[in-house]
Amino acid sequence: MASLASVREVLSNRQFTLLWSGQTVSQFGDGILSVALPLLVLAITNNATDLGLVVAARLVPTVVFLLLGGAVTDRVSRRLAMLTSDASRAVITASMGLLALSGSLNLTELLVGSILFGIFDALFYPASTALLPDLISVEHLTTCNSLSRFSGALAGGLIGPITGGVVASTIGTSWSLIIDAGTFVVSAGCLLIMRRTSRPESSGHSMVVEIKEGLSYCRKTPWIFWTIGVAGLANALVFSPTAVLLPLLFKRVLHAPNWMVGVGFAAIGLGGLVGAAIMIVIPRPKARIRTMWLVWATAPILAVLFGLARSAWLASFIVFAVGGLLMVGNILWESLMQSEVPKEILGRVSSVDWMVSLGLSPVGVAVAGVVSGSIGVRATIIVPSTVVGLLSLLPLIFVRSITSIDRRPLAPEI
Repeated sequence: MASLASVREVLSNRQFTLLWSGQTVSQFGDGILSVALPLLVLAITNNATDLGLVVAARLVPTVVFLLLGGAVTDRVSRRLAMLTSDASRAVITASMGLLALSGSLNLTELLVGSILFGIFDALFYPASTALLPDLISVEHLTTCNSLSRFSGALAGGLIGPITGGVVASTIGTSWSLIIDAGTFVVSAGCLLIMRRTSRPESSGHSMVVEIKEGLSYCRKTPWIFWTIGVAGLANALVFSPTAVLLPLLFKRVLHAPNWMVGVGFAAIGLGGLVGAAIMIVIPRPKARIRTMWLVWATAPILAVLFGLARSAWLASFIVFAVGGLLMVGNILWESLMQSEVPKEILGRVSSVDWMVSLGLSPVGVAVAGVVSGSIGVRATIIVPSTVVGLLSLLPLIFVRSITSIDRRPLAPEI
């Protein structure tokens, strides 16, 4: 297949291979920390509220500083921005790890470390999206994103969490921080030995004006405006609340054992892994926008079936399919952004996307937890999924400008 040839081509690109390898190792460390950090917080404070504070302390500054991170990304080398972020997060994580090993890590230090970590996340996210077009030709972007998503799901979503559980059960959760810091060092090292990438061409405007330019570009570009809006709403009302609604459905409605909740979450990750693998081996669709929207519209419709499921195994199979569909849509979206948005503004446009995606998620999760106690878990899943599924189809049908890209010739895959 054309895209299998593209895999061979991109893996022969030293720049991409270094980037891909470093980020895969870093995502493995993130997977370890996803298990270890909650256990570490609970071991220190034994308070679930404190765990929520630590998670929020990382997420809130990320959302607040994303637009600034996007503006910085469009002023400096994207490689340098990622290198700065990885090196800084390595120092932050290692510092907390050393404090934990010495027994002196407390809640205040966890909160400060999380806030600093979140700030550098805000630099990393737009820079990671904007760097790839500097390394790879347009016709290979979908393949590169598919490989990155596949390795990320495997290393960060499956192997990392399993390793995190083993580390926490043997040498202790404090060492998980040290290991995660080490993976950031590896990632930073890969970025360091890459060839230097050029800085984007300066607009000569102030940073505030440049941020406004990014927002204006999103507002005036139909396929970006509508996709960010609808996808952000779907993420807030349907997909992010799964973190709360899946265990509630399994435990309170389907009366499944605790281990089955783990199966449900693993099914989502496995679905994403399969979705990324599919995108590696099939050629790019010609109607990229239409395919992406249809895939994403199908996901909330399947979420309705998830809310109606009468067994935990059936529910797990459904979320497996949802995970695969979301991954396919995400790969198409990222590749579209990288190929269609001018390079000099890509960091700012990407930051708007990240801000909407991350900013609404905590609200959706909190609302779902409250509403499920009033109208029931099934209704809390089914109603917003139905509404979002329909809303996902209406713009595609009635806003013709969304699919204007699909009516242009597509560059052939190599």
